[in-house]
Amino acid sequence: MNTNDVIDRLIEVAQDLPVYGEASVAWVTGHAGLLLLVPVAFAGVALALSVARRRFGRGPLGSRQAFEVLPTTGFDPVLEDVLRFAKQLAQAQRSVSRWAFTPVRGTAVRVRLLSQGGLLTMRVEGPARAAEVFRRQGYRQCEMRAVGAAQAESERPEIRLGVGLDADVPTALAA
Repeated sequence: MNTNDVIDRLIEVAQDLPVYGEASVAWVTGHAGLLLLVPVAFAGVALALSVARRRFGRGPLGSRQAFEVLPTTGFDPVLEDVLRFAKQLAQAQRSVSRWAFTPVRGTAVRVRLLSQGGLLTMRVEGPARAAEVFRRQGYRQCEMRAVGAAQAESERPEIRLGVGLDADVPTALAA
């Protein structure tokens, strides 16, 4: 096969393009109902996957546990302790998110720093399946105390804006 044969074949195919176009239009119009089923089927599968992920996420979201890390008076962590505790928290999320349908929001680990009465505490919360990882001692000279569900739900984060403050009066915004 030489160059002239290739060029002749391309010219023949180009001359047949209108025939191919008419055949494809005839096929599309003849199978229009079948072609409409494809997006409908895709939307149905997407809806079923969305419902399944939502249902599988209800369990981990409904059974979250919280632990407070309470330091002693001589608490002074070194960098190695902080990195080890961070690694344990990362392992906690990985230990519960092994299945594809478990949503990220259901397996997320949340770390909160709270100041109640001047004492700074750290609260770690996550799914109940990761509670064993949370119970491990993260820092030396710290106590891990489980927080009750009523106490965990009653303390919602609060954002205070400086609306309505008098600009002439100096006011401390952070206490």
